[in-house]
Amino acid sequence: MSFFKAAKSKDDLKQGGGSGHIVSSGCYPVNIIAPFVNVSKNGSTSVDLYVEHEGKKQVVYGNLRITNNDGSDNKIGAKVFNQLVIVSGVEEVSDPVEAELPIGKQEAMEDVGVLEDLSDLDVLMRIQMEYSVYNGNIQEKKVIRGFFRTEDKASAEEIVNEEGYGSQYEKDAAYFDNVTYKDNLDADTITKWIAEGRPKGTAGGSSASATPKPSFGKKKTFGKS
Repeated sequence: MSFFKAAKSKDDLKQGGGSGHIVSSGCYPVNIIAPFVNVSKNGSTSVDLYVEHEGKKQVVYGNLRITNNDGSDNKIGAKVFNQLVIVSGVEEVSDPVEAELPIGKQEAMEDVGVLEDLSDLDVLMRIQMEYSVYNGNIQEKKVIRGFFRTEDKASAEEIVNEEGYGSQYEKDAAYFDNVTYKDNLDADTITKWIAEGRPKGTAGGSSASATPKPSFGKKKTFGKS
């Protein structure tokens, strides 16, 4: 069966304009060790990415939402995920398989549904940091804004059209450092918050632990040293 089929229309392909840990906005060369599927308690489906950057393995959680609670397509999340599929060279992504990833506390293994077709994939991943407030606490989120092919910085649109490789990357480069501040937050407030070690009671990212772990059949192990 199929989990996702690459879309190649013009609208589907457009992209918006020190430490191995990704903690700031930018465009990063990463190896996607394994993308894994989460289904929320309300029924929406998202894809989280277990990646390696400069020797550091980490998870980018919660913003590639493929479907909404009612099962309809989430246009924003699906569009960015489609970029990843095109950049990978895969025409259609197979259904997830049951697997284990070392993404728990102290790298404890957790059961997840992995998209094998997109595993062990080198890409350039554009991240934009976003800060907001929820229940009085600062929330920090890594928003995936797009993907490019590693070897020539080609966007999904350029790959499909077979021209202009790297042009979109050069245009987007002016915005790689952009940060989104919501709820009256500003750069000074966030700089102070980070310098203080993201004080207890604040959130450093989205959590996947609150969502149920769906079953996908056979089980494999990824990314454990």
